[in-house]
Amino acid sequence: MWNGSISEALLIETIVSDIEKINDTLDFNLNFKESLIEINKRFPNLSVEEANRLLQVAIGLYNYKNTEKVEIVITAPNSFKLNARKTSAIIKELIFSAEKSITLTGYSISDYAIELFDEIVNKSRQGIYVNFYLNDFENKKEHLDKLLLYKSRYLNIYDYNKNTKDKMAALHAKVIVIDSYKTFISSSNLSYHGIEGNIEMGTVIESFKKAELVEGMLKELKRQKVFEKI
Repeated sequence: MWNGSISEALLIETIVSDIEKINDTLDFNLNFKESLIEINKRFPNLSVEEANRLLQVAIGLYNYKNTEKVEIVITAPNSFKLNARKTSAIIKELIFSAEKSITLTGYSISDYAIELFDEIVNKSRQGIYVNFYLNDFENKKEHLDKLLLYKSRYLNIYDYNKNTKDKMAALHAKVIVIDSYKTFISSSNLSYHGIEGNIEMGTVIESFKKAELVEGMLKELKRQKVFEKI
């Protein structure tokens, strides 16, 4: 079936193009003629049934990678009967579930987040990549002792570069991205009041595309020296 000279990229591009035509026209009865022709070219020994099965796998993977789910998250007193999950539970669940990567930002931080930082260190020591973007690192060092101790190729810490004309400018975003798939965006800081005491609101988005956008923005800011590695 497989041949080293086959251009898988072209085949994938053709299949994706056919799927997007369906999505654009909402004509779900459209045949995947171009994709099947490309599959037959690349894999001439496949039967019609096998070619269709391969196409269905590609469609399933495409749909999986483009499915999005959004969930509302709150910080509020327990007496508030709100139909949303709590910030404390979501943040802990996200950090502890990471299998490949963790990207997070920190504006205000307190010792209340020490358990999370301990787990972040544990994850980095397991080979999970961590990129932590901070605002005003100098005033947060006392809360980051363990993270600093275990800095490595897997655990990277970046500080917002305040060398701008606007001295009031800051990294104010509160974001956590797990495995380049789940993105938590909230008003909550990594502190007691942000996680437990205040009224805060945010969302968890399950989407490869949205996670890629968030991480891409932070990478671009890093490339532009907006963040400096500690």
